Amino acid sequence: MPDCLSDLRKKMVTSLIRGKQFNRNRLQGKYWRVILDGTGLFYFKEKHCENCLCTKIKTEDGKTVKQYYHKVLEAKLVLSDDVIISIGTEFIENENENVSKQDCEINAAKRLLPKIKKAYPRLPVILQGDALYATEPFMELCKKEYHWEYLFMQKNTRQKILGEGFEWIKAGEDAVRQHGLCKEKESGFFANHVEKVAGKTQTMNVFEYEYHTKDKNGKTVTICFQWVTSLNLTKQNLEEMIIARRGRWKIENGVYRIEHLNSKNSNAMKNHYLLTQISDILMQLYLAWNPYIKELKQTIKNTSPSSPLDEKDIS
Repeated sequence: MPDCLSDLRKKMVTSLIRGKQFNRNRLQGKYWRVILDGTGLFYFKEKHCENCLCTKIKTEDGKTVKQYYHKVLEAKLVLSDDVIISIGTEFIENENENVSKQDCEINAAKRLLPKIKKAYPRLPVILQGDALYATEPFMELCKKEYHWEYLFMQKNTRQKILGEGFEWIKAGEDAVRQHGLCKEKESGFFANHVEKVAGKTQTMNVFEYEYHTKDKNGKTVTICFQWVTSLNLTKQNLEEMIIARRGRWKIENGVYRIEHLNSKNSNAMKNHYLLTQISDILMQLYLAWNPYIKELKQTIKNTSPSSPLDEKDIS
């Protein structure tokens, strides 16, 4: 049954891409942004099935107990700022309860990417993800195996040598600094081919954005993000790249309460999840194209009659 639902989603997504209404939102006028992100679905005190993942947590009284859970890796296609839809799903689960090493998000991504490539073989993709994916083997997989570009968050805890190389370039004259970027009108840096300094082989063009904001106590704090990409960076595209990468948080969508357990049957759980993603596609399109909804500034949460109500909504 999950395969049938995946095929239905593919037909919907293909129709939207071929309609060309969203072409103007492609990155640099060419690349479709596909965002990877793992999400926890269901948590159990006892083993739910042989496919459960398992972790150890500490309780409030200091005891260490096992927690069993299910997780999913979702690939979202960015059609516009307001329409970010599911394009691929891979459930993160153990093959059986006797595995020596648990399934993980990276392994799930390695299973999911070829499925997306097979479903959309000619789609020019730039793959986005957090620092988990910012490794040379994964970058090589994107470029050599699937001929995709990539845009990942960069953290020194993940790529320390790359971060040190970028800081060394920034201290010299080879990094480009640009002011007045994004809504904060602050500064960004970029340097191309930092891999040459870091001793890497895959293309690693690094850029960062730094801005100032106020915390809850009114104190000024500095926020700085850094990313690595295979695309060549210029003064003309730096702001577009920063905006594209900062938009990643939008794929987190909790309004459907997908973590609510509707069935203990593994196949039914997957079917429910995929049906929710298909419903979300329809709801996003409805909100994006309904002029009355736009005028009222409605959101999915207060438009959908099936969304669970908060206590304040029924008080």
